[in-house]
Amino acid sequence: MRAHAFPIAAAILLLIPGLAGSQALYGKDAPVDRAARSWQEEKKKLPNYDPPKTADGHPDMEGYWGGLGSGDDIEEHSYVDITTPPQESFVIDPPDGKIPYQPWALAERNKYRAGLGRGWPGESGVKLHIDPQTFCLTTIPRANYRGGFQVIQTPGRFVFLLDWGHFYRSIPTEGRAHDIALNVKMLMGHSVGRWEGNTLVVDVTSLDGKLWLDSAGNFFSNTAHMVERWTMVAKDIIDYAVTIEDATVYTRPWTINLPMRRNRNADEIWEHSCHEGEKDYETVKEVGYKPWWGVIPPAR
Repeated sequence: MRAHAFPIAAAILLLIPGLAGSQALYGKDAPVDRAARSWQEEKKKLPNYDPPKTADGHPDMEGYWGGLGSGDDIEEHSYVDITTPPQESFVIDPPDGKIPYQPWALAERNKYRAGLGRGWPGESGVKLHIDPQTFCLTTIPRANYRGGFQVIQTPGRFVFLLDWGHFYRSIPTEGRAHDIALNVKMLMGHSVGRWEGNTLVVDVTSLDGKLWLDSAGNFFSNTAHMVERWTMVAKDIIDYAVTIEDATVYTRPWTINLPMRRNRNADEIWEHSCHEGEKDYETVKEVGYKPWWGVIPPAR
């Protein structure tokens, strides 16, 4: 029986959205996860830092990095369930940490949240919605704070290998313009980059708006425009900021600001993927585990 304990535990963790990245279960007495507000205080105390440079003279950010906590709701929230501890907001602007939705869009977000069946305040009690990332899909900026990633740099190119699904980003950094038709929309959008001193600025357009910013229904549309700023502020910390503009959904642009910390225990990225007929479902079903998103379906 002991020989099967680890595979069963691992299977349970992988089947709970959010746990593959954070690898944790949270009790109701879990401390508040630090995010944007705490990061501002930490940043103030950091000394000036001149990062090591690559052969082409830009900051060397190669390595393995990770985001923050569960990130299940990027706005500040209290304890929800074993996958979602209380957490500070990821949003630094507006100062109240709230996403500046237009009234119709806030109502839409609340409709998604009410139908999640996870125990959020105000839920309808009827499961009507599910986080699209449950189907192994991801988007920007969620891919950055959802889990870990590896950075690879070459002259004129910045590559992210993401541990969620089969995704990667290969971003030209020589300041080129977007060279994609306006009517083309993609899950990860289209990214082009440029260096501003020690900061990599990435401009993201052509997002299809079909995925969420977290698992609590916060969303954007296919008219969103994002600008990311990656700045190495310490040997093992990247200051990550992304400003999101979407006149269809929000009343004003708004900004997420978080630290990305080096993972010194990583030496490769393993694929985190979903497959039809995954046999781990049968293993988990044998121990009687019932996930919060519903009953594990029988094998076909």
